[in-house]
Amino acid sequence: MRISEIWEHRSGMRILRDVKEFDELKDCIESLKTPVMKNAWRSPFDVSQTLLNSMLDYRMEKSNWSVQPKIDTENKTKSKMKGDFSKVSDDGLRIFVEVEFGNVASMFRDLYKFNLAYSLNSYDCGVFILPGNNLSKRIDTVQDIEKAKQLIIDGRDFINIPLVLIGLETDNEVNLRDLVDENMSKDEVTKYWKTQSTIKMRERVIQHRDDLFIQI
Repeated sequence: MRISEIWEHRSGMRILRDVKEFDELKDCIESLKTPVMKNAWRSPFDVSQTLLNSMLDYRMEKSNWSVQPKIDTENKTKSKMKGDFSKVSDDGLRIFVEVEFGNVASMFRDLYKFNLAYSLNSYDCGVFILPGNNLSKRIDTVQDIEKAKQLIIDGRDFINIPLVLIGLETDNEVNLRDLVDENMSKDEVTKYWKTQSTIKMRERVIQHRDDLFIQI
């Protein structure tokens, strides 16, 4: 994947652009190839959202980021909400990350999570990873980074946490049909990669990791 844009909200506050964990996060993103399979989803959607999420989970966990961290880390509320990733930097900065390749309702839920994390004093800053305009058109009817920026700008100060938005575009594409047994039928290949099971998708990522990732 290629980082196409980085945008800061409340950049005057303590934010993570100067810590090594931010570079680590970018390395994780840029190590992902774009998983593509033509004619498996509704046209023109050819990028697997489920696989992309699982690939990033795998890569971030390998870099010692916490996966699905609790937002209410001290059990101050009844909230059971979780984020996608978190890490405490070497200088103590508590970083909270959300990845969104979904619709506008999912985006609003993520923005709520960032505010909840800040109001509970669980995290110091956030990172919101979203597709760029071109990539969003290849995943599904999803929202892109420009829509998120506009929501934040229009709402002025409704997002309290210092926040970095990262936009992604496709790069180093890998054809998923090339990674399986050539004797598998088209329907078998499609079923193989369209699994909704988190466990099975994780197994796919591990099995094909040499082809799904760029070694950087």
